[in-house]
Amino acid sequence: MAHQVLSTRDRAGGRGMRPARAALATAVAASTLLLAACGGAVKESAEGASEDTLKIGLIAPTTGPVVPEGTALQRGFELGIERINDDGGVLGKPVEFVKVDDEANVSKSTQLAQRLINQDHVDFLFGTIPGDTAGAVAKVSDEAKVPFATAIMGDAPFCGDYFFPFGEPDQTMLEGIVPRMLEQYGPNVALVGNDYVFPRGYNAKARAMIEKAGGKVVMEEYSPLGTTDWQPVVGKIAGAKPDWILSAVVGGDAVALVTQADQAGVLKDTGFTGISLIQEFYPSLTTKTEGMVLSGRYSDQLENAANADFVKKYRDSYDFQDPIPSVAANAYEGVQAIARAVNEAGSTDADAVSKALAQTTVEDGVFGKGHFTDDHRFVTEMYNFEIQPGGAYLPIEDLGAMDTLPPNAACS
Repeated sequence: MAHQVLSTRDRAGGRGMRPARAALATAVAASTLLLAACGGAVKESAEGASEDTLKIGLIAPTTGPVVPEGTALQRGFELGIERINDDGGVLGKPVEFVKVDDEANVSKSTQLAQRLINQDHVDFLFGTIPGDTAGAVAKVSDEAKVPFATAIMGDAPFCGDYFFPFGEPDQTMLEGIVPRMLEQYGPNVALVGNDYVFPRGYNAKARAMIEKAGGKVVMEEYSPLGTTDWQPVVGKIAGAKPDWILSAVVGGDAVALVTQADQAGVLKDTGFTGISLIQEFYPSLTTKTEGMVLSGRYSDQLENAANADFVKKYRDSYDFQDPIPSVAANAYEGVQAIARAVNEAGSTDADAVSKALAQTTVEDGVFGKGHFTDDHRFVTEMYNFEIQPGGAYLPIEDLGAMDTLPPNAACS
């Protein structure tokens, strides 16, 4: 079956869509399912592009256990593509992309990455959310020598010449918040997370920081991605009596954990921070998290011209009034950095593009400046944000540019 051709203005739908967009998204979703059954993918580009046209394969889990993150990823990516094309495209031609949904499933991620490379002949892979799926796609891209970039926060379990993670490294998300929580709440800490690579790696780094500072991890617990009943874990937290909780629980699981912990009264006198507080989850948690603090790179409250423009476009395009997620900002800036690298390379040659991208910087982005370290970790200024009533993630502390990191264990 032939691909369905759409404009880049036919953007991702989801909660908060205008009625016209919702109708379009329904039609597109139905077509996507039909195409998937026939082995195809949705192609969101103009027809007639030459072989010099940059084609990107977007892997966005817009169904499954991490829909909030996947939807934000796709939206930020789309707005980045739109800006690139409005500015003249890449190598003088509009960028095109093929979007697929891996449902945050490792097997599907692998199969779709292979299909995007071998059937759709993309020049670059972008996206996916969990660390396990990112690692799976990274292996495919490395074997095929096709560059791949992610936008989700956290250290990925892979290192290679063709892999470029634009998300926040674990260390940068912990260095500003762990000392603050130890000072404010006390030395006894509970670590919780989903049972896959990123939460375990994030918590391992946190444990090292906590113990080095004289703190103690009184409980560490993991549950599979997609867990809805967190009561057993909540009960263990209550029994451990921590001073504060660091959570690396993501997706709908984060909402379930925080809601059930709140209902059990665990959060009444216990501090709480971590990935479970990111912007994607605020609409489902609201007052349960207001007043809490987390470290991060991005907020729609950062005051600069690029962010003001991005926030307006995001809100206008998707009729979206909730906090804008960091993964959307990372995708928006990441795909523009890729476009600059291809222009710098003068072609879509994988080796030339990878070499140029490793040297590419963000100078006046939505989060300010950013660049890749020698081991391909993207570093920027970081902040502590306090969640305000109504959902504003207010920067209350500028932590500076966190660009001195320990060696990337995935590269050893």
